Formats: sequence, C-alpha cells, structure tokens
Amino acid sequence: MFLDTFKKDVINNIITAEDGGVVHNKLKPYFRAFTGAFTPGMSFTFYFEATNKPVMFVYDPTPIDRRSSHASFIAHCDRIKANILPITDFIRKLTDDAYLSASPTEFNDRPALPPDYANYWRKYKQFYSDVMTGLSFVCCSRLRPTQKLYDLWIKFNADRLVG
Repeated sequence: MFLDTFKKDVINNIITAEDGGVVHNKLKPYFRAFTGAFTPGMSFTFYFEATNKPVMFVYDPTPIDRRSSHASFIAHCDRIKANILPITDFIRKLTDDAYLSASPTEFNDRPALPPDYANYWRKYKQFYSDVMTGLSFVCCSRLRPTQKLYDLWIKFNADRLVG
C-alpha cells in the first residue's frame, strides 16, 4: 500500500488515539471532531440529529448579531469539509482491507448538545450523501487497529528513520 503524508497522518491519529496519546498534525481537529465532543479548543465538531444526519458545529464565540456573513461562514465550512471525504474513505478502505476492525457504537452514547450551544457554535448541514455516509461510519463505529495496521505503521516509521 502506498502511503502519502495524508494517509500516514490518518494512521498516526488512529494508532495514537488507540494508545491513549495525542498526535499533532493537520488532521487532529478532524479526529477530535469525530468524537462529537464540544470541548474547549475545538474549532468544529460533528453532531448527529439521527444516525445518518450529521451536523457540523463550528465554534464561534462572537455575539450572534456580529458574526460573519452566511457566505463567509459557508466558505469556511467548505474548507473544513474538503478533508472529510478523503479521511472517511481512507478509513473505510483500511477497514475493508482488515487494517482496522469496526463495530457499531450506540447512537445514544454520542455527546449531547451543550445547553448554550447556540451562543458559541454555528450549525452547518450541507453535506452530500457520500460525506454523510462516511461521517456516520467513522463517528458511529468503534475503530480498532489490527496487528496488520501496527505492522504497516512500524514499517513506515522505520523507513522514515532510515531515509
């Protein structure tokens, strides 16, 4: 399997999360958002109105009457959205190729909306079905690396140290 930097970052996030660590790369915000948490320092997160209806909430503490225009907000969300499908498609491929095992999680175990979410989080729902399906799979599954993924991870880290 050819691994470019993007795919290596996905794998690093998966393995590091499984091992209880935190990785610092450009995909970290996505992996935090997949949890559905609404915690300080997150720029966006994914909430589900139903198992197949994801909503992206984008953190914006600006008072509602002074927030950026709708067009500016949509453009910002489109930039975030650009990485979702490549991440979810690659995770699906890792699962299909037995690098990850996936088991569904309980929809009700996802974090709830915070009581004052409308004051701090803006809602974005404009996803095509392929993005919705990918988010539903990644966010509503317990993904566990198999030994095959660990072996691949060790190999590309060894190659990086040698080269």
